Amino acid sequence: MGNPLIKREMELQALIKDLKMEKSRFNENLYELQDNIRVKYPTEISQNELIIKHYSEDYEKAMSAPKVTDDEGKEAYPMKLGNTVYNTRKEAGEALRSLLDKHLGTLMEGKEIEVGEYRGLKLSILYNDFKKMPQACLRGGKAHYCDLNIATDIGNISRLDNAILNIQKAVNDISAKNEIKKHDLEQMKIDVEKPFEKEQELRDLEAELQDVHVKLTEFELTDDTAQKDMFERLVDSFPEVMTGEKEYVKYVSDTAGAMPFHVEMCEDVLTLTQTYVQNGDLMYDPRIDFKVDYENKKVIPLTFENSGLGVYQEFDITDGKPETMKQINSILEFTDDWMDTFDSEDFVPQNNDVPVEHRDNNITI
Repeated sequence: MGNPLIKREMELQALIKDLKMEKSRFNENLYELQDNIRVKYPTEISQNELIIKHYSEDYEKAMSAPKVTDDEGKEAYPMKLGNTVYNTRKEAGEALRSLLDKHLGTLMEGKEIEVGEYRGLKLSILYNDFKKMPQACLRGGKAHYCDLNIATDIGNISRLDNAILNIQKAVNDISAKNEIKKHDLEQMKIDVEKPFEKEQELRDLEAELQDVHVKLTEFELTDDTAQKDMFERLVDSFPEVMTGEKEYVKYVSDTAGAMPFHVEMCEDVLTLTQTYVQNGDLMYDPRIDFKVDYENKKVIPLTFENSGLGVYQEFDITDGKPETMKQINSILEFTDDWMDTFDSEDFVPQNNDVPVEHRDNNITI
């Protein structure tokens, strides 16, 4: 069934990963809130208030401009074009249309021409290339635009008056949006103080994961199942050496390319190795030394060497480090696979009537 702690460890790691991603998104939103509070919203509110101020001043100036009364008793706002003042809407409209006719070519080149004043605001004409029509600009603290019709006269004066009336509408719209921004800013000041709502849940899961790690470490340091299983397998495979009947046995195989297999016991240290000769030197591929604990019926890897790869490792199970136990278990898994190969390649003992003193480190070539 496996160790339930490993399953719980995987579950906790997945839960913690999801919560950390959620916290990361929370922090990103928090940074955005802080930026909005410190810079973005105060700047936008301040800019809107300045726009409202200029718009309001322009509107007040235009609405308080003096009117004149013509011979028929009709009131109108005078329009100054060049050095001439036109006191009726018809005269002003005709003069403005004349200026449009006169300067249309220049306007279509992208130039804006200041032509006079209307209701306390400077008046200029230009051409909107996107709309393909002329426009007027009434400029005070801000610029206010309206489309013009080159075929009308009084109608263009009405457009200018409507543009002025629209200033107040713009003030109202911007003021409403600014109030919303102010409200949002105050709410953000509250929200930015709120902690990550799942912070305690994350801490609890991390604490549990740490506890699981401790228990797994304790299990790894005390679990000797693999060591005992390997002891039994070595006794089955090499009974003469493991029982002390022989100190050394060499095995050979008819399988093509199979290197000699050596098994040797020196006191309580068992050596398993396959060898080949390179430039007159004995090469291990690999060699593993085990401490044999007969009392507890288990074997513990002490060293691993592969001459061709330049690998040499020592293991001290008494250091109490989980990583050491993982290395030892890895060597035991490797040995188990190695023994499978030994069995499949049909190794058999060779005549071992060779004096011990003729061996090189007790391993014959």
